[in-house]
Amino acid sequence: MGKRSKRLPAPSPGFRWQPGTGPDPQALARMAQAAPKPSVVMGEAWFMSGDRKMYDYLRTTAVEHLSDSQIDETLWDIASGTSSFGHMNEWDDWFAYLLPRLIEIKQAPAQRPIIEMLATAFFIHYPVRIHDWTYDEVLQTLGQVVMGPSRWRDGRLILDHVFNGPPASPHETWGWWDVCSDLSVSLFFCLKYLDPRDIKGWVDSIFAIDDPHWRAQILLWLGLTRQIWDTGSAFPAALGDRSPQARWSESFLLDDRLAAPLITEENRCAFKEALRPLLALHLDDWRQSIAQVDYLEIEALPSIIDMDDL
Repeated sequence: MGKRSKRLPAPSPGFRWQPGTGPDPQALARMAQAAPKPSVVMGEAWFMSGDRKMYDYLRTTAVEHLSDSQIDETLWDIASGTSSFGHMNEWDDWFAYLLPRLIEIKQAPAQRPIIEMLATAFFIHYPVRIHDWTYDEVLQTLGQVVMGPSRWRDGRLILDHVFNGPPASPHETWGWWDVCSDLSVSLFFCLKYLDPRDIKGWVDSIFAIDDPHWRAQILLWLGLTRQIWDTGSAFPAALGDRSPQARWSESFLLDDRLAAPLITEENRCAFKEALRPLLALHLDDWRQSIAQVDYLEIEALPSIIDMDDL
């Protein structure tokens, strides 16, 4: 997306999650073309004197050659600075420039903190979903990273890339009571920015993925984050205080300073209307498939929601 005041093209029909698909390269190319490299370098958000640090490396270094620490530093100041002090053209312009380019080169599971930070910054830059805008291009790119081919094989999650991979010994736990951070933020991202008319198709596609590990993660997320997607009474910042966990990189920045529920009432209602019939139909089967995997039965199943909880 380009400038904050810029209207976007008409939405394309439908949105689905399909394992192995990943971000749309054509959408990334359009986003990159719409956001050329800014001529004014950005500076840090947090400084105590007139000697403000400027990120000259952004001007002199190609995005693909930036170190992870340089990227982290830049995104942190864009997100936390905008959250605390409001929009500045330099932060807005550099975020628009970096967004498609970082999505393109940082899709691997090992780079999930950068993807999560991009989503956090996007939430802060666009805290209210504007009804007559379309967010199609960012949904088809940032919103599709979790479906990328580096994360799936034959329609199932590649387990080496989930959390920190399998435990080193059978005596260690894996951690399936938590929700993967990149999945959690991706679910919220799509739920926030999808047109409410597209939410049912997206939810249907979530339930069409035939993988007990995926099913365990979805059901855990529903239970751990209900106050956000159901009642709208909490913000992602509250996830940092809970165990099991469903937080992600810098989600603590997303608090009541957003001045609106993370998810609009319209989108929350569309989500619940799509979700509850599917849970009524499939929840028992999903729980049975999860119980067939010994470590999921031990680590995940005890924390999974029941229909009575909804």
